[in-house]
Amino acid sequence: MSSRDDELSRNPPDRGDGDTPPISNRRLAMYVVALVIALVLGYLFLSKLVDISQEEDCALAHRRNCGASTNP
Repeated sequence: MSSRDDELSRNPPDRGDGDTPPISNRRLAMYVVALVIALVLGYLFLSKLVDISQEEDCALAHRRNCGASTNP
């Protein structure tokens, strides 16, 4: 081992983690809003897929009353 290797093993090089600025409150709020929108849209999409699956199951069972019922 050279003296440089010995020095690096005792004092690891600084990775510069302290140089990064913190995330601003505005940017953090934008991330949270985007996450909430993605979750809501995902929930709505999943609900629509469940409805389509139930209609397909009904149609494949050869039932005639699979559509949504409408009252006059």
